[in-house]
Amino acid sequence: MTENRLPAAWLRTLLALFATAGVLALSACGGGSGAPNNPYAPTPPVPGPLTVLPSTAIVYSGVPTTLTVTGGVAPFFAFSSNSAVLPVSQSVAGGSILLLGSNVAADTGVSISVQDSAGAISTASITVRPAPLLPNLITITSNGDCSVGTSLCSGGTGTATVVVTNPGGGGIPGRQVRFDVVSGAYALQTNNPSSPLASTVTLVTDANGSASAGIVVNVNAPTQIATLRATDVTSGNQVTGNFLIQQVTNGSAILSVIPTGTVTIDGPNDTTCSSGVSVQYFIYGGTPPYTVAATFPGVVSLSNSVVLVNGGSFTATTNGACFVNMQFAITDATGRTIPGGSSPLLTNEVGKAAATPPVSPALTMSPATATASACAGKTFQFVIVGGTPPYSASIAVNPQTDPPTILPTLKPTPVTTSGGILSVTFPAAPPVPGGTVGIVTITDTSSPQKSASSTITCNP
Repeated sequence: MTENRLPAAWLRTLLALFATAGVLALSACGGGSGAPNNPYAPTPPVPGPLTVLPSTAIVYSGVPTTLTVTGGVAPFFAFSSNSAVLPVSQSVAGGSILLLGSNVAADTGVSISVQDSAGAISTASITVRPAPLLPNLITITSNGDCSVGTSLCSGGTGTATVVVTNPGGGGIPGRQVRFDVVSGAYALQTNNPSSPLASTVTLVTDANGSASAGIVVNVNAPTQIATLRATDVTSGNQVTGNFLIQQVTNGSAILSVIPTGTVTIDGPNDTTCSSGVSVQYFIYGGTPPYTVAATFPGVVSLSNSVVLVNGGSFTATTNGACFVNMQFAITDATGRTIPGGSSPLLTNEVGKAAATPPVSPALTMSPATATASACAGKTFQFVIVGGTPPYSASIAVNPQTDPPTILPTLKPTPVTTSGGILSVTFPAAPPVPGGTVGIVTITDTSSPQKSASSTITCNP
């Protein structure tokens, strides 16, 4: 048994030596990969210079802004020179730095520095500017054509108002505010007659910082919550508001006309009302077609007095007559009418400029002298031109040559038109002595009056 065990121990020792030699051989060949590193493999790309874009920017308080990091070696780290005014997250995720400035009373400069993992640094200069404030509400007011509380009704109109204020609370005039329809069955009124409704309008704030947009709800709109957004164009500051649209299927309240209220037309001067001036009205709601009539017949001319479609229009044109607060009677196909308080009004009144008095041409009478060898039974004719007709005529006789018993006749009296003829006829007997018989005078009706004269002479 001992002889059998000794060869087995020797064999195990020999196998262990061979295994060790194999391991050493594989190690000498690079761990069994078969070849050293490839000297022709491409080298990793070299990153560009670290840059923060934009390098200068204006940030409004409370309005988010983003900086972008390019180049450099990630990860990046950001630092603010004034974290109370413009805080930043130290760790930059994805190459974007979100900026949200705090409220400031005046423009404040802040530096944002970015450092990469290789130690490179890039800086952006930021100005934090006070942002106009939009109070966190939009005031929605019904125009009174809906009886359901403060809601706006289908086919009705209303007004959306916001106020732009400075950090001290005072209103900012002359600021552009954009109103956008976010959701809901309504549109916004514009000042463009060819496109009276739109989904976006931009208005300018008044002296108190207020801007108001007109709202027109779609006809037969179902009951719903509508959303409207107002944006200060300069800063991007926004506010969003909601209002209720209430469906109304009966009653005159769903009819509306644009423009609303009173439209006033001034005449050319302080004595004359306008003529030929047109105003276009658009009808919404109810059931078309609509019929339109002026409540003061004859003072305006109406075109399209039958409006065939919802959103269609009619035009009222003045003809020189003066009137105040004339209403239009508008009726839809089911007999609905616009209530008196909601009906549009039109006024045509005299203007503010002083009227220039008309200037009449000079008054002439020809011939200036009429002569005859004998005046008895003679007719003299004079042509009257200019001035302001009608004209009155008279004759002053010479008592030394023309006794009162032989006064001539003047026809016609008055002379009614410029270019008319005045005839002066002497009686046939007794004979008229020679010399100047008389002077014929005409007078017009202008102010001040004009006159002209001619002399009649009889030779013996």
